Amino acid sequence: MKSVRLKQLLPGYTKGEIDQILLATRSRQFSPGSLLYREGTAGTSLFLLTSGSLEVVKSVDGQECVLATMRPGSLVGQNALVAGSVRSASLRAKTKAVTLEIRRRTLQNLLKTAQPFAMRMQEQIAVAGIRKLRATTARLAMVLANSVGSPGKGATLDRQALSYISACTGEWDMPLGGGGKTATLARKAM
Repeated sequence: MKSVRLKQLLPGYTKGEIDQILLATRSRQFSPGSLLYREGTAGTSLFLLTSGSLEVVKSVDGQECVLATMRPGSLVGQNALVAGSVRSASLRAKTKAVTLEIRRRTLQNLLKTAQPFAMRMQEQIAVAGIRKLRATTARLAMVLANSVGSPGKGATLDRQALSYISACTGEWDMPLGGGGKTATLARKAM
């Protein structure tokens, strides 16, 4: 990967930081349909998508549900990596894709030595999490606003939106469960 292309994907990073990123990561290529990781496996690395597109895929009642499509410049896999948890969804190449992969231990070592680019990456991870929580809240509001009737009595629910909400809340240790209208709707739809 050339530093010029990476500079376009990461505006605001210095040439030195870009060079450090290239040294700390490994470039990986994926053909369409190939998995970067599978739902339920340990999160040991994160990926910066540099070209192509990726799909976030979750299994719901034995059926595959595409939750999102990721574009170049996206960080993916960061939640399980940071939390040390399992992947809440699978990640698959939609098109030919190239990523830069950074392993957990590498990122931890870079953060311990306060490398500027690692600190920025940590900030990007936090911002991505905030955006995902906001998107989840928006989808939840949409599902609740569009539900008609009571669960089990003709309610119409957006299964894909509920799958996305379930995956996101699970990643942030806030699984849909217990009581309340949201949890009941989610259980009935999935």
